[in-house]
Amino acid sequence: MKSLASFTAVVICSAFPIWQSQVIAQEKPRVLYTSLSGTIHIENFPLAEGTDAEEAAADTWVVSTGDPAQRAELPLQSRMSVPEEFHSSPNDEWIFGLLGVGSGLRSSNLFHRVNPVQVEMVAKDKSFNELVWENCVKLGVLKENYSAEGVYAMTFFVCWSLDSSRFLIELSGGEEKSAMHRGHLYFNTRTKKFEMTDYVRKLNKSKSAMLACAEPIDPLPSEVELKTRLDRLDQQLNKTYGEVIAKTQKDRVSLVREGQRAWIKHRDEGVKFYVSLFPQAEQERRRLQFMGDVTAARIEEPPEEWE
Repeated sequence: MKSLASFTAVVICSAFPIWQSQVIAQEKPRVLYTSLSGTIHIENFPLAEGTDAEEAAADTWVVSTGDPAQRAELPLQSRMSVPEEFHSSPNDEWIFGLLGVGSGLRSSNLFHRVNPVQVEMVAKDKSFNELVWENCVKLGVLKENYSAEGVYAMTFFVCWSLDSSRFLIELSGGEEKSAMHRGHLYFNTRTKKFEMTDYVRKLNKSKSAMLACAEPIDPLPSEVELKTRLDRLDQQLNKTYGEVIAKTQKDRVSLVREGQRAWIKHRDEGVKFYVSLFPQAEQERRRLQFMGDVTAARIEEPPEEWE
C-alpha cells in the first residue's frame, strides 16, 4: 500500500479545500472495513481536537487497495451518520451500510460506487431506510411501517447474491422487543427497485430461524466454479473464526463456539429449504451457491454477532 504522502498530491490538485488536504496528509486514517474481495476498504480520519462530531463532515473514504490514489468520499452528512457495519457487493460496486440510531433502532444507507473516484448515495429525496420500510408495507412483507410509527424498527443485512444483482434485507419491528414482527425483501441493484420472489414469500411464512440466501438473476456458474468458490470461502471462514476466538474474552469463548454450532444448524436447515424449490437437475449447483453465499455473509459479520 502506498504511503499517505503519495496520494496527498492527488487530493491537493483536486477541488478540495486546503485544510482538508492538510488533515489527510497529517493524520493516519482508521480502516473501518475491507471488502471480502480485498479490492476496496473504507477509512476515515480522526476529528481535530475540539470539533463537534454532529456538525463535522464525515471525511470517510472508499479507497482502492491496489491504488490508494483512487479514492471517493462517502457522501454522509456528519460523523454521527457513519455506518457501523458495511457489506459490499461481490463486485464491490454497491455498499450497504448499517447504523444503530437508538435502543431498538437500526437505520441503513445504500451507496453506489460509480467508479473508483465517485460514490453516490442511492436515495436522495428520502433516506434509503425510509424506502425500505415503505416498500416493506407495499409488498405485503409487514402490515405496518414500524419505522414511521416511532416504535422498535430495525434493519438487518442478510446476504448478497453472487452476481451482485440483489441483496436480501431483514426488517424487524413492533411495540415490544419480546414480540417483534419480522420479514424479508430484496433490493434489485439493476432495476433500483424492491421486490419479492416465491422463495422470499415462503421464507417469510416460515417460523424457522434458518439462514437465507439471495437468489442471483444471472445463470449460475458451473458446478466446478461454485465448488471452487465454496472451498475458498470455507478456508476464509475458518481463518475468521480463529481470529474471532483469539480476540474474544476467555469467559465468552464458549458462547462463540455455541454461536457457530447454531449457525451451522441454521445453515443446513436453510439450504435444505432453498434447494427443495428447484428441479432435481439444478439442486447441486443451488446447494453450492447457497452455501457460498451464506458463508460469505458469515465472514463479514461483526465479531460481537458471532455469539
